[in-house]
Amino acid sequence: MVGKVLGFAAQLAPWAVVASLGYAAAFIHPTVEPLPLPQPLTEPRDIFYDVASANGERFWFVGNAGTVLEGTREPQGWERHTMPEAINLQGVAVTPEGTVVAVGNEGAVFIRRAGESAWTSQCLPVSERAGKMVDAAWLKGELWVVGEMGAIFRSDDGGRSWQSLGLDEDIGLNDINAAPDGTLWITAEFGELIHSQDNGQSWQTRTFGSESLRSVDFTQNGAGVVVGNNGTMLYRAGSDSDWRELDPVTSEHLYDVGFDGKRWLAVGNSGALVTSTDGQQWQSREPENFGSGYHTRLQTTERGTVIAGQTIGLLRASDWNTWPVAEENQ
Repeated sequence: MVGKVLGFAAQLAPWAVVASLGYAAAFIHPTVEPLPLPQPLTEPRDIFYDVASANGERFWFVGNAGTVLEGTREPQGWERHTMPEAINLQGVAVTPEGTVVAVGNEGAVFIRRAGESAWTSQCLPVSERAGKMVDAAWLKGELWVVGEMGAIFRSDDGGRSWQSLGLDEDIGLNDINAAPDGTLWITAEFGELIHSQDNGQSWQTRTFGSESLRSVDFTQNGAGVVVGNNGTMLYRAGSDSDWRELDPVTSEHLYDVGFDGKRWLAVGNSGALVTSTDGQQWQSREPENFGSGYHTRLQTTERGTVIAGQTIGLLRASDWNTWPVAEENQ
């Protein structure tokens, strides 16, 4: 009897093995646990729209798909941050104590408090059809954000709450800055230059042509320069002087302007870079390796001008260093 059972089992065993293998093939799917890949510091698709710094040594770049890049003049210490939502970030501001505020499309605001590593998110009450926040700035001890549909927001508590001071107008606001006398200035579409002498409670507008005005900056004595599309430039000699239009030095759009204490610089489309010592006479520059892409923002420091756009880097005199790479001649 035992022999018969063993003989039957011997006949059945090969079929049982085949059946079990078929079951495994049909219902058991092997998995491979992938090893985490290191996040590259930059990617070919990266475009950075703004840069800010509180001390001229640590810089924050913001760009497409919720990307924030943090770095210094040294090759070490760079870090890539990715926001929880892949929203294009347009503007960034840094408070003196180190709180970082990044703003972007759909009224998005992301904040990293000084001394913390986590980012928190908010959504400003903006228009559903045009809610892009274009610029963020730390001015006169407060945070300011401007954008589409005349949106203007102010925060006096580090971005925890926001007050709307916007214009009842369908217009895109591109940049906000403060003159030494405390007057707030905003550059906007359709040649509009907007200012407030009561910290945003009321606004007055002047129009210079029809080209969009992109950026405004001032010297310590109140001299100012405005730049815009198709090389548009405005100049004033001081706080008591009126704005006047300058002959364009380029036909390219100029997106940002700044004064580094010695000279004016403006950057824009197709590698446009123009400089001036007095804000009135401008010359085009072509630093080696600067490239022909567009550059949207600049941050002047005592040791050169940091520029953001299709490439990022440092301009010192006429020398351009692409970041993040080792900077020579520290």
